[in-house]
Amino acid sequence: MEVSEEGWNGPQMSGTQLTFVSSWECPFAQRVWIALLEKGMKFDKEEVNLRDEHGQYAPEKRAEWVKRLNPVGKVPILCMRHGKKDTMHSVYESIICNELLEDMQPEPSLWPATSAAGRDAVWEKARGRVIIAAFGERFLPAFYGILLRQDEEAQREAAWRLAVACEWLDAQCDAEGPYFMGPQFSLVDAALAPFFLRMPALDHYRNFKLPQDCVKLREWSEKVVKRPSVQGTCMSPKPDMTYSQYLIWVYERYAAGNAKSTSAADYR
Repeated sequence: MEVSEEGWNGPQMSGTQLTFVSSWECPFAQRVWIALLEKGMKFDKEEVNLRDEHGQYAPEKRAEWVKRLNPVGKVPILCMRHGKKDTMHSVYESIICNELLEDMQPEPSLWPATSAAGRDAVWEKARGRVIIAAFGERFLPAFYGILLRQDEEAQREAAWRLAVACEWLDAQCDAEGPYFMGPQFSLVDAALAPFFLRMPALDHYRNFKLPQDCVKLREWSEKVVKRPSVQGTCMSPKPDMTYSQYLIWVYERYAAGNAKSTSAADYR
């Protein structure tokens, strides 16, 4: 979308370089951060504080410039000057942002070439998009549901749904690996990895672990979180916490049922 710079009080954009608006704790923003690092693209990073002084989500306090770039005030956002003078362009929603990065800089590609099973690149790209879409429809509602539900019966149902989603993912995971669709890291890996980094929070609060029979998925998750582009995003903004401890702290309010984030509202 086009955004006029008239009356702009946000960060200064540096020429035609991308600006990436993010938040440390957001898994959706982390998807885009991973893709940026994988592609080796130059970008400026602007952190948005999603919380108030009490540690609670406070969307009503979101800076006005963020809402100008994305009317709902969510991250991630990619923006840059382009075309008209005194005009910026912004794009949001993590999957759309990553597709934009792929279009802007096709190499190195984050879509796989012909698979070992003989599917050509066009079909592999389509299959990858189906996996990402199904992940959003099957995995994410159960992932957030198991944290947000407060009664045990609802938690058990969410845990069952999450286990079913994991088993479906395991069936889609490439048998040879090491990445989800084969030897090449892809946008599927970038889309899924942030949530598997957060699985220890599910274990901590709800005692949920990957099903034992999800062997391929477990091996993939152990491999992908060690990828340099993924590790490059695993930073705790709290100096007294490791990254894993920080993520457990982030989801404390989800587990208590009083989270006010947009994700909590979407999946409650």
